[in-house]
Amino acid sequence: MSSTMQVQEPLYIKFQDIIMKKIEAGEYLPGEKLPSERVLAELYGINRMTVKSAVHALETKGYLYRSQGKGTFVQKKDFHRLNLGLLSESENLGITAMVKSQGVKISNKILTRGVISGSHYFSSKLQIDFEKPIYSLHRIRYGNEEPIAVEYTYVPYQSFPGIELIDFKNVSLYDYMDSKGRMPVTFEQKFQIIEVSKKEGKYLELDQGQVVYYFEMVGLDENNTIVEYTESYTRTDKAEFIFEING
Repeated sequence: MSSTMQVQEPLYIKFQDIIMKKIEAGEYLPGEKLPSERVLAELYGINRMTVKSAVHALETKGYLYRSQGKGTFVQKKDFHRLNLGLLSESENLGITAMVKSQGVKISNKILTRGVISGSHYFSSKLQIDFEKPIYSLHRIRYGNEEPIAVEYTYVPYQSFPGIELIDFKNVSLYDYMDSKGRMPVTFEQKFQIIEVSKKEGKYLELDQGQVVYYFEMVGLDENNTIVEYTESYTRTDKAEFIFEING
């Protein structure tokens, strides 16, 4: 008999959820200055490094921005950042789909995997109840042994019971999902070009400040049920995207 492996969700992600909810609820308005990291740490009873990690993650996602010497603010619409919104409703722009026809050998390094629960952010992305378990899979994707992307994928655990037993170092996630009859067939995708963070830069062998493609992808199965949420950071020198705009 197997048991489900539980992974403790990092505290900074929980704190990130709190700040995002306040922004989405209008408690923090666009352009409004956030309390300092010290004040936030005291207010929520957590250490400043946790606050710093959460704030940096929200900067990367475009929710916050820093102004030198002034503080951290809720992001207004950024006209200097490329944001093409919905790229495609019928085609996945994931790493495997991009390179499978180009003779590139894809391999994976698993950073972390397991079942999490209690995340407002990921529950809302998957449109499931807050208390429902979520399977988390974080990977570095390699093409011909060079790092191409870092992907953080989340799927509703109840749609894929036993998923924690699968070795995704060698097994394709989509092949597995297809075998369960829950293959994503339509996709909602947000695309941005952002500066790579220190963490993702280390994974991708990039210097901090270099730019990467950032994707948020929501995958829906043939019943129009969300079965995947993925955040992907892709090296711009390893991938090229061509967009067709219909007038």
